Amino acid sequence: MFWKRKAKSEWLPWYRAPGYKGNLTEAQKRQLDSFRTQDRHPAASYSDLPDEVQSYISRLELENYDFKQGKAAGATLVGSAFGALMLGASHFGVNIPPANSIWSYIVALLFLIVPWFHYSWQWKRNADEFQPRGGPRPVNEHIKQEWELAYLERLYLQERHSQEG
Repeated sequence: MFWKRKAKSEWLPWYRAPGYKGNLTEAQKRQLDSFRTQDRHPAASYSDLPDEVQSYISRLELENYDFKQGKAAGATLVGSAFGALMLGASHFGVNIPPANSIWSYIVALLFLIVPWFHYSWQWKRNADEFQPRGGPRPVNEHIKQEWELAYLERLYLQERHSQEG
């Protein structure tokens, strides 16, 4: 093979993820870790929400998924159509003389075929984002993240208020 699959890394919360660029102290991160190690996180979970809210969230998730998939499919079809147009122009010479070089055919075939490999990769990426393997459901994680951010903000405001008073 020309490439290796990346080993599936362990799932980390938002504040421990490698790409996190916030300014949380290690003490604050440990405090959030303590909430996450409890049997039940103080934030509500998706199943605790009313049925109407669950239905609304599910619809938003599906709309977002469909939008991303449609965008990926559209880009693929445009790329392939461009390749087919190039291939036709190279072969039949529409308003231009036919190409005498094989390179125009090779480039046209690449434009025709390569977008489908990209679409396959994009489709898998969107599917893993929608229903990840090995991690929590994204909705539950976002609810926890919002609760934790609100909690940290309350702590910050209490600290500031106590310093002023």
